[in-house]
Formats: sequence, structure tokens, C-alpha cells
Amino acid sequence: MKLKCIPPVVFDESELDEIAQAAVRIAARVPLRVTGASPGGREDTCTDRLLAALRDVGCEISDDQTRVHFPDEVIGRVTERIAQHRAGMPTELPDCADTISYSASGQALWCCDVETDRVRAATVQDLADLSRVVEAIPNLGRSHPTFIPQDVPAATAEVHAFATIILNSSRPYRVSVYTAELLEHFIELDTLARGGDREAVNRAPTFAAKAWWNTPFMLTGENIAIAMRARELMGHPFTISTMPVAGAATPVTLAGCLALSTAEVLQCNAITLAVEDRLMGWAAGPLTIDPRSGIHTQSGPAVQLISLAARAMSAHLFGGRVTAQGGPTTCAKAPGAQSMMEKTMQTTWAIMGGQRSFGSLATLAVADVGSVVQLMLDVEMMRHFERLLQGIEVTPETIAEEVICEVAPRGAYFLGHEHTAKHFRDELYLPELIDTQVPVAWIDNPQTMLENARARARRLLETAENRCPLSDEQRRQVREIVADAQRVADAVGLEGSMRM
Repeated sequence: MKLKCIPPVVFDESELDEIAQAAVRIAARVPLRVTGASPGGREDTCTDRLLAALRDVGCEISDDQTRVHFPDEVIGRVTERIAQHRAGMPTELPDCADTISYSASGQALWCCDVETDRVRAATVQDLADLSRVVEAIPNLGRSHPTFIPQDVPAATAEVHAFATIILNSSRPYRVSVYTAELLEHFIELDTLARGGDREAVNRAPTFAAKAWWNTPFMLTGENIAIAMRARELMGHPFTISTMPVAGAATPVTLAGCLALSTAEVLQCNAITLAVEDRLMGWAAGPLTIDPRSGIHTQSGPAVQLISLAARAMSAHLFGGRVTAQGGPTTCAKAPGAQSMMEKTMQTTWAIMGGQRSFGSLATLAVADVGSVVQLMLDVEMMRHFERLLQGIEVTPETIAEEVICEVAPRGAYFLGHEHTAKHFRDELYLPELIDTQVPVAWIDNPQTMLENARARARRLLETAENRCPLSDEQRRQVREIVADAQRVADAVGLEGSMRM
């Protein structure tokens, strides 16, 4: 029997309807602000082309090209398409998976030092080291670079990150593109690392090239250019993501945050319908602010509730399963009690609510700090949840009736029985970092879990192999692509990215 998990419920259907109806009205009343269009829309820029597509479907564009109004008729067509999509969704969904996947992620400008826990600027070497360590850990994936190096020119930091991963890994891993002028360099690097298969890159690029929506209701020309150029160069769908922050970019009330977020999602879908006659689906991953510091946070009960609310609204509109979104996130700046409390509580909530895929391993400070030591702790935690989800196997062998009848009359001697030797690795959870010794034994060598994590991080940093399969000539080509990206950045005056 596998462990069964039932998602918590945060709204009833009438409450979801009430918020969704408010969102429809908001989407029609609040214009989208845009930047990057040419005066009067005379030039063939990416923003001009997007505005032209929106004008063609009935949106009203201000004379100065900075406001897009979505009339009731336009939003009505969006909701009609959403309803048609929802009607085609299966009414019965399969059970949640009984396995989990987990990945190192983050886009940190800072590194928590392995030896001292001092937070310092991340380097190319930090990223190279992490790349080797990640691939040395069984079953660990990678969904973001963790580090964006700061010892390289800021304008090309993401290109350097992608190249560093390629040069220190068995294959490329995801890095986000934040500068449209450098998109072609990402394509070149990805194609080179994938054996020259440009078609594979077009179908499923390793890197992420999409528009990031600035809540409330704003798209910048740079974001539009990235998504439009990815569409033009690779046939990649025009995609937008939003990360609204309750209390700063939305009302502080969670219902108000969801209403605004849903209105933005409706406008995002109006855009993709205009550009390519395609519903994009749900796009929002809301967070909350800590008003004491003015900084957004990815952990805590308010974040758990608004994340669940967003999943509920997504399912209400587009269909699908409601899961309690969350994972190993923390505001802590160094590994320790706070990081593990927040990460464990967030992940437990998500696991019991049906989520089975997790990022945020190796991250601290809301993903602004990366840490190899924290990665060791995070992997230990995820292996705990892996065992939990395996449940209990019931067979004659595991019921062990004959073993019980043989051993029990003699007393508690199951530890020495062959049945225990055969099954203990599968049945029990055997942590690597958690101390389970009796106090007398521990006193002779009083190591904490954090110290054990630090020691394991040191070992992997020293022993993890570089699995890059590229030849010397291909490595030279990678470095030349990076150098060319810098030449382009210098030529157009790029100063830095808009990293989210």
C-alpha cells in the first residue's frame, strides 16, 4: 500500500467563482502598461508587433503606445476559450505518483561559504564545483543554475553561467535568458552541447526564454523581445510567467492577491490568443511580503495558503489537480535550524497535499544565496520523504508469519535473522547525516547534523568528477561563443540583466 495524500481545501466553489468574476472585471478595467514600443508604432520592434496583434483582436492601444485596454469582448473571448478547454478535460484524474523528483535550483548572486558560512559574491568556480557535486548525487536533478557568477561582466553573467555548466557537466542544464540580444548565443551553446542538433534545441531548449510579467499589469520591452525572439528563432511558444507579491504588488489580503493574479492570468491568455491563437493556461506563482523588511518571502503559512489558492483557481479555470504547492524554501542566510525548520515544514505540507516534484534544493535566502552544505541537508530531507511515499508492502514475505513463529518464542532476536538482513535496506530509513547513536557513543565524537553535512560537502567537492563529454575543440568553441556574447553586449551597451 502506497501512502495516500488528500490535498487540503482552501476555497469552496462559490468562493472561487466570486474571485474569478472579480478577476474578469479587473482584467477589463485595468490596462496593461507596456514599454519599448516606438512612437506611434512605426518601427518593426517586438513590442510594436505584439501591440499590432493585440489591436487586431480588439484591444485598445493608447496613442503613446504605453497602455493596452482589454475590453469586455476580448476578456469574454478568453473566458469562452477557457470554458471550452475546461469542458474537454478528463473528469477523473489519476492518483498522485508514489515517487518524487527533486532538483537543485536558484539563481543566486551570493554563495554561503562551505567552511565559514560567510555570505560572499558567487563565482564561476562556485558554479563549476556545484555542477560536479550535483551529478555525483544519485537521483538529484537540476532545474536552475543555483549560482549566477559575479566575477564576470554583469551583462553576460547568464551566458557565462550556461557555459560553465556545459563545461562542468555531462549535459547542459537550465539557465534563464534575460537579455534578448544574447538569445542566439544560448542557442549556439545549447546546440553545441547537444551534438549539433539544432532541431532538438528548437523543440525543447534547455534554457528558458520567456517573458516575465511585472505585477501589477506591466510588460517591459526587454521581456517582450525575449519571448518574441524565442518564437521567431525557434518556433517557441510565446510564454509569460508572473510572480505577484501580496502586500507590495497586490493587496495584502490573500483573496485580493488571488483576484489580481487571476486578472493578470486572463490578460496573459488574451496575449497568447492574439499572438498565436493559443491558451497559455495558469501563469502565476504568488508570494507574500514581510512588511518589516520590505522583502518577499517564499515560506510561511501565508505563502502556503496563497500558493494553494493559486492551484485551486488554476484547476477551477483550466482543470487539473489541486496540489498544495511548496517545497524546500527558506529565508535563512546560512544552513541551520531556521533553514531546516522552514524547508521541512514547507515540504511536508506539499507532500501531504499531493505535490511530487520539488526544486529549491541548495538555496537559501529565498533563492538569493546558494549553498553546497544546504544541498547536503536538503537531499537528506528529500530521501526521508522518498521512503515515506513508498508506503508499506504487504506480501507473505513481508508479513513474515513463519519468521515470527520461529524467532518470537526465543525472544527479541530478529536483528540477527536473515530476514532482517534481506529487507532492512528497503524497509528502513538509514540517514547519512542524522546522528542516531546512543549518548555514550556520541560523547566520544560529538558531531551534529550540520557538521556532518559540511564534511560530506567537502568530500564531494574534492572527489566529484567533471563529466563534461566535450572535446578540447568543442570547449574552445564554447569559450569563443561566450567571448562573442561579450562583444555583442559591449557593442549595444548592455549593463546587466533583469534577473528575477
